[in-house]
Amino acid sequence: MRLLILGASGGVGRWLTRLAAKDGHQVTALVRHETAFDPPPGVRVLRGSALEASDVANAVDGQEAVISSIGPQRVNPRNPWSPLRPPLHVAELSARTVAVALERLGPRRFAAISAAGVGDSLASSNPVITYLVRHSTIGEMYADLEAMEKVLSNSRLDWFAVRPVTLIDANPSRRTKTLQRFRTMSVVPRADVAAWLLRTIADPTPINPRTPIIGWW
Repeated sequence: MRLLILGASGGVGRWLTRLAAKDGHQVTALVRHETAFDPPPGVRVLRGSALEASDVANAVDGQEAVISSIGPQRVNPRNPWSPLRPPLHVAELSARTVAVALERLGPRRFAAISAAGVGDSLASSNPVITYLVRHSTIGEMYADLEAMEKVLSNSRLDWFAVRPVTLIDANPSRRTKTLQRFRTMSVVPRADVAAWLLRTIADPTPINPRTPIIGWW
């Protein structure tokens, strides 16, 4: 599959490029000019911004599918009350830019990373994340991800957005599955999120559900 990866320099994005190249996909990564990125062998790197229409149009040309691991980030990732790093609304705006570019090419698959607790999944989340969504900048992050999901749901793309539980660094496993609840101790490796995205986007069968919660337990 000819596959474009956005956010390839991030935690999940690096796993995406590594695993996609290993699986034999023709991988292109769109990476910002100022971001250091050492791609796996065989990965083509384009420099540009996922918020710039011309950069995105150039990157999606000839691709069969796009995976985005772009999302909002805090200045201090360990502090839930830390302000968000610019650009703001990055998940929503990048999804909108990509959707416009892809819709011009006809039906294309687009996958993105959201988060457990976003949108209607907040009702299935643990009290800690519910409190943080309502009282910290995590709420701003989740609002951006929910807006991203709405952009995709209003598009003509064949899309899905996984909602992983708490991300951890660990080697790939076979333990990740769809979950009904986001529990306090729920975790999922970034590598497993990447593998899930790749399996789903390469599967030609209809995508259902479009916003699954995924994790170990």
